[in-house]
Amino acid sequence: MPGSVPIAHAVRGGVIDNVYRGSIVLVGLDGAVRASVGDPGKVAYIRSAGKPLQALALLERGGAEHYGLTDGEIAIVCASHCGGPRQVATVRSVLRKAGIAEDALQSGKGIEDNCSGKHAGMLALAKMLGHPLPGYRATDHPIQTAILSTVSQMCGLAVGEIRVGVDGCGAPIFAMPLRHMAWAYARLANPQGLGEARAAACRAIVAAMQAHPEMVGGLAWKDITGGKVVGKSGASGCYCAGFVGRGAGCAMKVDDGSSEAVLPALFRFLERHGCVDADEAGRFVAQNSPAILNRAGEPCGTLELLF
Repeated sequence: MPGSVPIAHAVRGGVIDNVYRGSIVLVGLDGAVRASVGDPGKVAYIRSAGKPLQALALLERGGAEHYGLTDGEIAIVCASHCGGPRQVATVRSVLRKAGIAEDALQSGKGIEDNCSGKHAGMLALAKMLGHPLPGYRATDHPIQTAILSTVSQMCGLAVGEIRVGVDGCGAPIFAMPLRHMAWAYARLANPQGLGEARAAACRAIVAAMQAHPEMVGGLAWKDITGGKVVGKSGASGCYCAGFVGRGAGCAMKVDDGSSEAVLPALFRFLERHGCVDADEAGRFVAQNSPAILNRAGEPCGTLELLF
């Protein structure tokens, strides 16, 4: 099995300043690896790229209908949001519809924390199923057991094969091989065969994330690729994407956890393997220059891809 490889380096004044090692993998709906750079079996935490999968536990049980959630509210449950007034108001709306007090949130810094939407969704699931709200982050709480079961099924792993840690917001998060993260996103974007309730939940999540990137945070995929990609960043150099109607998903990890090379390397990989076209890659580059800027906004180096 190959290890992670250099995927990019930063150059300043003709000197290689930083080298970013990582792995990227593309898989099909059958879970088979279609293409990779580095190690498709690299075990990493999915971090916030797992939020749409965690949200499935609420939506596939009818949570959106039960609470009357809008697309924007579904998106905030999947979000790593910026904590702005609109995002915070949307989290408050989810809590209000669920009849949950704001002080029930245990999301890092509270309602302005970028994971507060995920936590609001977890609380809403607990309320809907009649479980206690206190302690909802604990790995043995019934909603966390339900979420882990859903994630394991989407990733094609037994529950016991997934390592469970604690994310920055205090909620459980999952470690697994990159190829299984990619498989989950292939299914999220192409949910045929998952059963009626889960497939409908997947479609609702994808539509909401595409329609409301301002809630989700990160790259506005719809502006670049139309409706064919659903993607989500995770902390520490993790990223996952699924390709609607194409039966494929992708996952990547930068070993040192830095973010600088994540999206440029991802787009290079996707273009090379036919997941985005040259025009779409060009629109990405227009919004994400390879230039490295100093704090005055002046170019002082470049990020160069190595594959």
